[in-house]
Amino acid sequence: MKYILNIFLAISLFVFITTGSLAQTSRAKRKPPPLSKDQAKEMNRQAESYYDGEVYKAAILPYLRLVEYDPENTEFNYNLGMSYLNSNMNKPEAYKYLAKAADKKDAPKDVMFRLGQALLVAGLYDEAIDAFDRYKADKGTKIDSDLNLDLHLEWCENAKKLIKTPVDVEFNNPGKKVNSKYPDYAPVAMAVDTIVYFTSNRQGSMGGTVDGYGEIVSDVFYSTLTDTIWYRAKNLGYNVNFEGYDVSTGISSNGDKLLVYKEGNGANGDIYISNQKGKTWMKAELFDEEFDTRDYETGACISPDGKTIYFASDRKGTLGGKDIFMSYVDSTKKWSEPINLGPEVNTPYDEDRPFIWHDGKTLFFASKGHNSMGGYDIFKTSTMDKSAKWATPENIGYPINNSDDNQYFTLCADGKTGYISASRDGGLGDLDIWKFKAKDSFVPNNNILFKGQVFASNGLPAKNAKCIVTKVSTGEVQGILTVTGRVAEFFILLPPGKYEVMARDPRAGNLQSEIVITGDEKDGMISKSFKLVPRARR
Repeated sequence: MKYILNIFLAISLFVFITTGSLAQTSRAKRKPPPLSKDQAKEMNRQAESYYDGEVYKAAILPYLRLVEYDPENTEFNYNLGMSYLNSNMNKPEAYKYLAKAADKKDAPKDVMFRLGQALLVAGLYDEAIDAFDRYKADKGTKIDSDLNLDLHLEWCENAKKLIKTPVDVEFNNPGKKVNSKYPDYAPVAMAVDTIVYFTSNRQGSMGGTVDGYGEIVSDVFYSTLTDTIWYRAKNLGYNVNFEGYDVSTGISSNGDKLLVYKEGNGANGDIYISNQKGKTWMKAELFDEEFDTRDYETGACISPDGKTIYFASDRKGTLGGKDIFMSYVDSTKKWSEPINLGPEVNTPYDEDRPFIWHDGKTLFFASKGHNSMGGYDIFKTSTMDKSAKWATPENIGYPINNSDDNQYFTLCADGKTGYISASRDGGLGDLDIWKFKAKDSFVPNNNILFKGQVFASNGLPAKNAKCIVTKVSTGEVQGILTVTGRVAEFFILLPPGKYEVMARDPRAGNLQSEIVITGDEKDGMISKSFKLVPRARR
């Protein structure tokens, strides 16, 4: 709390120094007057305070003023470049200032490596390779292994190849109804594109506090979409969020189970689950006792049938950094011991943010390994069942991926529409939620999206009904689903075949019905309404 107070005092003092010269003149679009020597000294003190505290976004503005005051100052240029590089505020600007610092005799010893990183993010791959090679030549055998220099060189070569065959995809920013000037990230969406849940550090969070990095502690928000109209994002409330960090990590295909990462205020960096009942999200609870550990379980998702969870963790047994694990419901109806997905998926570097697609077989995840083009990239793999090996992961391509970190990806049942979070031209500042539409599906798919509506005998939506969809030929459960929303809908992606639908509402009654999926349904979707039969009174 004392550190947070110091942050507020620092911000207040910085605003006091620059009020009139920054805020007022920016309205009139006039250049602020040059700093006096005393003002520069005080601004440098504040800039160093932000920089040393890793509050990089706040450090950018004072360092910009300081570079304007003393353009040849090595420290100002280096720290400004590093502030851009370590934030999501116009990262490509970083290399300009690091390049200037690199020309100075008093430049930090790692300046060429940092310049290489900045050039990589800016998409200047040959120049980045030159910078990394210069750093390697200068350092000789004294290269810090933690920097992973050879990996950075691999990223440059991978990027040069991947940009030659870009994915045909369009991006759309939903605007101020969804995004804010604060970080907005970690989008998750169900099979149909009607609502997106995401994480934000905007004002209006449950805790309402600022952390040591100058960010408001995050909460989960949501926004609904009707045709092309976005509704203003809202906080998901106390049942899902709490006073610590809340991050959306996954949602079921049907949209009735939401997974949330929680840290602080008694939570140990674990996965929690909230179930939807009607329109209400119930109190988020620890997913399983297995997750109550000192290890961090970060990204997580749940399979369409609700029987398998995939998650990232730095727990014992990783191949290096964070790995993707899975756990499934065993014969005792308990969650199994976590299983590492193995070297087909995991690498000596970090993997995170798994997302199991609506077919239950295709897994998307973020990785710094494989053939990433810089930092985390999104990859795709698949398996026929949990006992089989995973296919060799494929990079889903540029420009979904670029040379910055790309961790957040979700894909609707059409295989073409989804969401990412990124800092891109045309955004509102920092990370934004972006909707994308690809020309071709990311997943070879002959499945059909089935939408069911469940009504009571009086014709009203049966909002508390639970449905089980089973394949008739095998008896295999395809999904255990809770109807959601005002209209009591459920969604499930199914391959061609005959299925049994069983539904039950404690008050409204039961039903048992069959549906047939041919694979030729128009627009890849089929709908059917069901009416519950009241139980006979005794």
